[in-house]
Amino acid sequence: MSTNQTKSFNTTGPCVPSDHYMLPPLPRVSEIKGLLEKKHYFVLHAPRQSGKTTAIMAAVDQLNEDGAYYALYCTLEALRGVTDRTETMLLLENLITDSLQNSNVEALRRATDCSFLAEVKTLPAFNSFPLKILLREQCKKLDKNLVIFFDEVDTLEDQAMLSFLSQLRDGYVNRSKTPFPRSIALVGMRNIRDYKVRIRSESESLGSSSPFNIIAEALTLTNFTLDEIRTLYSQHTEATGQSFAEEATQSAWYWSEGQPWLVNALARQAVEKILAGDYGKDVTADHIDEAADILMRRRDPHIDSLLARLHEPRVQRIIGPMLATTKYYEADPDIEDETDDLGELYYDNHQVDESYDDALQSCLDLGLVKNGESLRPATPIYASVIVRFIGLDAQSKLPRDIKGKWMDGQNLDMTGLLRSFQQFWARLSAKF
Repeated sequence: MSTNQTKSFNTTGPCVPSDHYMLPPLPRVSEIKGLLEKKHYFVLHAPRQSGKTTAIMAAVDQLNEDGAYYALYCTLEALRGVTDRTETMLLLENLITDSLQNSNVEALRRATDCSFLAEVKTLPAFNSFPLKILLREQCKKLDKNLVIFFDEVDTLEDQAMLSFLSQLRDGYVNRSKTPFPRSIALVGMRNIRDYKVRIRSESESLGSSSPFNIIAEALTLTNFTLDEIRTLYSQHTEATGQSFAEEATQSAWYWSEGQPWLVNALARQAVEKILAGDYGKDVTADHIDEAADILMRRRDPHIDSLLARLHEPRVQRIIGPMLATTKYYEADPDIEDETDDLGELYYDNHQVDESYDDALQSCLDLGLVKNGESLRPATPIYASVIVRFIGLDAQSKLPRDIKGKWMDGQNLDMTGLLRSFQQFWARLSAKF
């Protein structure tokens, strides 16, 4: 046991081995090696804060250490909200160049100097296809094949997304004659099929020249297992001597269902906040349950990003009927909507230009829901925050004098409460 504990449970950004408790990231993306060997382009998609960036950064480091290829990590986060194609391509050129120049691989840094960039920009096709030309000329200068991991790809939208994918496809299909990256990974929350709805023109996103048909496989990251949660928490025990009771681990598993951010957030809340860093006290199930309640009531960025998705029409199309616990029917003027009041408060029954299957798959990819014996929120914590968020509208419409109406001091007027409920139910049932 170390008395100089410096690591913590990470809830912000990629994990750093020297700073955070973490599971080995490479086993979570073990399929990547085979895809690179076959020169495939592929997608890695998983919900927000599930370990994607940690995993691909580790993969880049390992690939560069192995030496068979040059590997580059490039995040497109700075392109969020930029829809103009010309502006996007200019920013994208800068992001790739910056990633090359700041790589820990000397050959990548050396191959990207001012004279190189100035020369590339003079090439005739650069203004029309800057991404393709930049990658092509870069690959010409390298003595090994280049593989690129583009993170946060789903920040791109509309024509910017179309141009990005089309230029990658053009380079891909001609790479037997002209140098181009050996493999490219598109990393984000969404699967490649979901990118299609981010391009408005149906005629431009489908067909024989579709920019989507170069993707060989779509990988994803699974949640932690119960044993993996035990392993993660045991790292803290080894460092501090503070144990997680088995019931606490089971409770963390129940609330999180292995979602990596929730697993870490529950432990961090219990260790650092509830127990205030007192490593002499073990973490119990009650501490984890209290941590879960705090997370459900608090608007952390992870929870806020979850709630932001509830404004999307495709998400509403799934969440509303799911909360109503009734069978979903495709929009049909001859079929009466059978959602209950909670579903009706949220479910906007308007036309959506995609199939129900695509909307459902999007919610699954985003990690909002799970589809087992029935469709349900992905975790009990998500279920709680979703219902609370949707219920805000209903709460705002409740009479202000309802609080304490059936209370006499500390006593509950159960007879009056049940009588009022019977009246309420009689009014409600009369609608059906």
